[in-house]
Amino acid sequence: MSTPVDDPPPSQITVIGHNSQIVGLVAFFVGGELAVEVFTSDPTLEETLAIYPDVQVRTVTDDYAAAPANLPPPPYVLATEDPDEVQAIRNWLPPTAARFLASNAHRRRKVPGFLTLRDAPEAARQELLARLEVLRRFDQLMALGKAAKNPLILMYGDPDPDAVGASLGLAAIWRSVGVEPRLRYSGEVQRYQNRVLLQYLKEPFEELGNEELAESDCIAVVDCQPGFWKTNSPRAHIIIDHHPFRADSVGTFVDVRSVGSTCSMLTEYLVEAGLPIDRNLATALLYGVSTDTDDLKRNVSSLDLRAYEILQPKSDRHFLIRLQKSQVPMNLLDWIAWGLSHRVVYNDCILIHFGVVPTPDILVQTADLALLTCGIHWTVCAGVHDDKLVVVFRSDGHHIDVGKRAHSAFARDGSAGGHRTMGRAEVPLRGEHPDTSIDYLVDNLFQRMPEARRVIFIRTLRNHLHGAGPADPAQAVLAD
Repeated sequence: MSTPVDDPPPSQITVIGHNSQIVGLVAFFVGGELAVEVFTSDPTLEETLAIYPDVQVRTVTDDYAAAPANLPPPPYVLATEDPDEVQAIRNWLPPTAARFLASNAHRRRKVPGFLTLRDAPEAARQELLARLEVLRRFDQLMALGKAAKNPLILMYGDPDPDAVGASLGLAAIWRSVGVEPRLRYSGEVQRYQNRVLLQYLKEPFEELGNEELAESDCIAVVDCQPGFWKTNSPRAHIIIDHHPFRADSVGTFVDVRSVGSTCSMLTEYLVEAGLPIDRNLATALLYGVSTDTDDLKRNVSSLDLRAYEILQPKSDRHFLIRLQKSQVPMNLLDWIAWGLSHRVVYNDCILIHFGVVPTPDILVQTADLALLTCGIHWTVCAGVHDDKLVVVFRSDGHHIDVGKRAHSAFARDGSAGGHRTMGRAEVPLRGEHPDTSIDYLVDNLFQRMPEARRVIFIRTLRNHLHGAGPADPAQAVLAD
């Protein structure tokens, strides 16, 4: 049986050598409340380091050939530029992994048997430049918000958690200087978890009003791009998104990156600028990162990992567990069951057409669940809602890019696109019967399908729609 390791961290560190980095190293360690013992061939270091508390200096031979008496236990830091001295010291150091080399000559390449104490100057320089670029963009965002009299943050359609969290992240940036933006979405909140999230946050999210775009002098679209709207596209001044960049995305401020979540991008702005992230904001941002990366299993970048690490301890974990445990509303169970039992399999794809649906969330829930099937690499769930054909795509990301598939099949007639593992299309039907959407769906999605197979495919889907539909959910509830 293993026992937990609860030994305290080292309270002392040993530095060996005499190069120019010694003074800085000692100051660094003393600042961390570590006692430091220095073994050096330079006798002047004792006087130089006398100003630092808890530092002992012992003089050794010039070539460091012999091990000093009473050598403390690890960790050890070698501060020398001479390869021969490095090798001589290594010969008498006791076996340990905690051996570091602090040398200007070796900063850009690793030396076998030694760890790097600090980043090479070039790596540190690149990290600093990256932070400065984030802060430059942050200042732009701040300036645009402060200059606006009526700023608006807009989300596309039915806002998902990534859009909600990113909107609050941008609002937090503007609120830090007294600017209060309107928070709007262009559709309606349909998915159960999204409604619960908005109720929890108690923020003034509302459906976009008829005149609000015209009234706003600074419009920011988050987790989307203006081209997502096929009609009445907003004249966005600010675009912050993680979907594939569109050539028509033009604005005063455009930040479109290939990362897993827009919330990760807003978290970076908040952290680098030193703005506080309270519990509600952390919860919204973390839920956005989690849902769009499938809990760090899909489309994950280093930015997403860092955001997750920062946000997780700040968030309301009990609320997030509640959301994860309650993903399917009771009234959708029969719809999902009907869809799974009326699936059509074509090679490695499951396709389901539900006909008219009360909410597109049925398509999302079923597509996610069907993707768990062995041998299936992508799923397509279609349905008609509000006189539109809605098509939801999911894939494992290995064999097909469903975002590109959705765009190539449906973008010329409606709104379509997404990521490698998630896609969606919405095509206006303009009053046509739902049956016509079956031919349109199959013809555009499987253009290379043999004609005989296509006829069978379409007939099967039509038979499904003309048969018995999902049961009435009320019939499954026993009255008292």
